[in-house]
Amino acid sequence: MEIKVYPDEPLVDDKISITISGLSPQQKVTVKSSVTEGKYTFSCSACFISDSSGHVFVDKQPSILGTYTGVDGMGLFWSMTADLGQQKGLRYLKRDVTTPQVVNLSVFEGHHSWNDCHNINQEPLVSTKVERWFLHKTVKREVIRDGILRGTLFTPSGPGPFPGVIDMFGMTGGLIEFRAAILASRGFIVFALPYFQYDDLPKYVKDINFDYLKESIDWFSNHSDVIKNGVGILGVSKGAEIALMLSLECPQVKSVVNINGTPFCSHYPLGPFTDFVESDFSRFEFTDEGVHLWDALNSNFKPDNVLNTWESDVQILYIIGDDDKSADPDYANVVYKCYPDNQKHKLTIKKYPKAGHLIEPAYLPVCRSSFDKVSGMVFVWGGIKEDHARAQEDSWKSILNFFKSTLLTNKTGSSFSSQL
Repeated sequence: MEIKVYPDEPLVDDKISITISGLSPQQKVTVKSSVTEGKYTFSCSACFISDSSGHVFVDKQPSILGTYTGVDGMGLFWSMTADLGQQKGLRYLKRDVTTPQVVNLSVFEGHHSWNDCHNINQEPLVSTKVERWFLHKTVKREVIRDGILRGTLFTPSGPGPFPGVIDMFGMTGGLIEFRAAILASRGFIVFALPYFQYDDLPKYVKDINFDYLKESIDWFSNHSDVIKNGVGILGVSKGAEIALMLSLECPQVKSVVNINGTPFCSHYPLGPFTDFVESDFSRFEFTDEGVHLWDALNSNFKPDNVLNTWESDVQILYIIGDDDKSADPDYANVVYKCYPDNQKHKLTIKKYPKAGHLIEPAYLPVCRSSFDKVSGMVFVWGGIKEDHARAQEDSWKSILNFFKSTLLTNKTGSSFSSQL
């Protein structure tokens, strides 16, 4: 009996083929996959019936029961959820991108639900490990402490220069590198940029230094390995909001990917953006699952608050989860109406039905809710697992293509040479 996995050492956004051989014809089996990150474990399961030759082809045969059902070759990765008995609201977050995500695959006799997989009183029929990498072995990782700047720079191999992207996360704070590592593994030079709750940066969102953010644009756009054609910014949530502000203040910013970020200055003023929308905490919706935030800004929001990005040359890809429980997905419609007809070509909106707030790169575990250490509450991000996973796969392709098209073409329409 054997589990074959192809390719051997994939990147996390690579599709993987898993084949189980040596079973009896029409044998019922359960496949469990699990990964440990820090002190926490995440897992999922799928139930199959082998074919007439005793094989299970995970990418061709349907899962009958488990954390996903139907045919999905990557279901044993994106459907992972925190194991039972751990704290509520855990989110899978890869911290050390220099090490692989080690996935344990085990095959058990019979069909078992995911809950029952935690108490199976039998040895697996066969097991193996899969190493999935966030960072390609040829990509250089460099910790940046340059003047007031902090972060991590990821540079692909080769002569360069490369299309440059700054990567920013939201209210989680700190330095998060996994998305920048994947982007760099696809041929971009990427600066993972923290802006609060890291090193000597401000502790609180209200104290974010806008001059620090502008200096990061200057520093990165002038880097010798960055194509002198302007840079892109990839942001989610608060990071996306800040990216839009930077696109108005920094002419070097050529394109922005906004993943479920509010299209206005929220909560506190930031630099020259003194017109901000305050949260109405009375509009928080408390549920057994956690807190829904999406309506908290609506009582104070008006269309005049929308950042006037149509007055810049920036191209914007606006990615929206229609089941976002953190930011109102209808803001995208307001933005579209704000754009003059002769400027709408600079705005691309992609809405994903039943997808939530945290739209991650392809095939990463779907996160519907997570614990917020600042507030001490579990926030619900939304999303129906299968639909959200499809949104992650499609949007990641769109993000890669968007940055290729906007950062590899100069103003005359000609293309720069690139390894992409």
